[in-house]
Amino acid sequence: MTKSRETSLTTDRATDYAQRVTDGEIVAGPHVRNACRRHLDDMKRTDGIQYAEAAAARALRFLETKLFLSEGQFEGVPFRAHPSQAFIIGSLFGWKREDGSRRFRRAYIEEAKGNGKSPVAGGIGLYGLRADGEAGAEIYAAGATKEQAGVLFRDAVKMVRKSPWLE
Repeated sequence: MTKSRETSLTTDRATDYAQRVTDGEIVAGPHVRNACRRHLDDMKRTDGIQYAEAAAARALRFLETKLFLSEGQFEGVPFRAHPSQAFIIGSLFGWKREDGSRRFRRAYIEEAKGNGKSPVAGGIGLYGLRADGEAGAEIYAAGATKEQAGVLFRDAVKMVRKSPWLE
């Protein structure tokens, strides 16, 4: 029996997504299923690595309250994370080491064209630069070409210009 969204035991969107994927409620590829299993298994860790639900929620709240999309039919629309994006954001900013530093310092995000990779990655970068509290934060974007990497930078700049809070 799979859990429905209404009966989820957590309000954490990253953990909820991981549970729904592992329960088979959401169809996902093998790498995503493995990441979701790891997330749920790691919730039982006792070695100092912990999931800070409040930190994950804070990052997600930043993206959804401060950022606006900037192109085409979505021009000016507030950013709203898809459940898979909430999992990515929650994973990056929710998992902490014993000293409070982030467990994951790099991310590889691969999705099909049109699924919002650039806004998510740009938003993650802006959060890291502006709201994560890390002194001297450095954010890098990579692509197969300089032009491709520039897409992310341009999206992030447009989101800053759309956000009175960030501008």
